[in-house]
Amino acid sequence: MAILAEAQRRNTFLLEGLAFATQVLIAVSVELGDDLGRGLFSQHGTLQGVDNARGVVAFETAHGFFVEPAWQMFFERTHHIFTLTITWPDIIHAVNAIYVLGHIFVTLAAAFWLYFYRRQAFAFVRNIVILTNLFALVVYENFPVAPPRLSGVLPFSHHAFTFQDTVFGVVEGGRSVGTSLAYNEFSAMPSVHMAWALVVGAVLLILARPLMVKLLGLIYPALMLVAVVVTGNHYLLDAAGGAAVLVLATICALAFERCKHRITWPRRLQRPPVAFP
Repeated sequence: MAILAEAQRRNTFLLEGLAFATQVLIAVSVELGDDLGRGLFSQHGTLQGVDNARGVVAFETAHGFFVEPAWQMFFERTHHIFTLTITWPDIIHAVNAIYVLGHIFVTLAAAFWLYFYRRQAFAFVRNIVILTNLFALVVYENFPVAPPRLSGVLPFSHHAFTFQDTVFGVVEGGRSVGTSLAYNEFSAMPSVHMAWALVVGAVLLILARPLMVKLLGLIYPALMLVAVVVTGNHYLLDAAGGAAVLVLATICALAFERCKHRITWPRRLQRPPVAFP
């Protein structure tokens, strides 16, 4: 009996793991498909992407928040914090790790926790991610934007400025160095990195119980924002675009849940029934 019970537990674990992996693949299929398709076969909007990036810079400059060069220059300087000395190479390693590894493994860890410990919320969050990626894809196809590191020389504070490419040697020319894996380089607007970080942050903040985990939910999106800017991969407007498509995706996911009668609106938001004579 003990052997049979152990075999059943093992089979259940394998089936659960397979189901989880399938759900994750469904959630990221839109983004992954676009990255691989555009990276392997054609980059989309190279010249237009650079022009659109300069338009993003012009918009930020006109509204007084083109501060990305100042962020990168700040971190290029050596800083001393107590007994620690933090140099630009140290910052490069940290922001690259957050941008590449955090985006993949922190998101995956949050999805794993959500699936196995907060299963009732998993489908809703999965739908938000799918819709976010779908809306982002629509923008990529119609408004390609080059990341700052590929935007060339830009005007900043009456000087010419060029972003340092911190991911050079990790990803180059739309491909991960040393592999055949590819991605669409001209998909900076909106920032899916920022959107996914906000999803992770919201999940931890709302559904986790330990205070430290909730605090991590607040800190992680801020760290990702610093990482996407300092690595030269996104403008602040790209991050705002990521938040915007996430809000739209959340509204659509809520409407879908409402149609499926899995949620009900608070009574104060419901219209009173109309009385007919």
